[in-house]
Amino acid sequence: MKEIGDRIKGLREENGYSQTQVADYLGIDQSNLSKIERGERKFKLGLLKKLCLLYNCSQDYILCRSNEYNKNDISFRRDGKVDLEVVAKVNETVNYLKLLRKIEKRNNDNLK
Repeated sequence: MKEIGDRIKGLREENGYSQTQVADYLGIDQSNLSKIERGERKFKLGLLKKLCLLYNCSQDYILCRSNEYNKNDISFRRDGKVDLEVVAKVNETVNYLKLLRKIEKRNNDNLK
């Protein structure tokens, strides 16, 4: 649990978010997020999915089953006024676009 908590904390800090911002996005108390980051509390699958959308990473990455993490090169405001729901939706949209490009490329390769 401690390793997973460290990974979650690292992602939060790398992205410049406060515990309060992320806790509000997750719909939990800041104290609960603090316990999760310290490895003192488990979290539900719904929170894991929201964290993956927010940080644009796989569940395996957060759960320390993989070290593969390709952060999006999208800039957001750093003045504390960023809406994490919007960040998660942008990440989700970017991932859908990447998937569509892969499908399009595969279809074009099959036509050759």
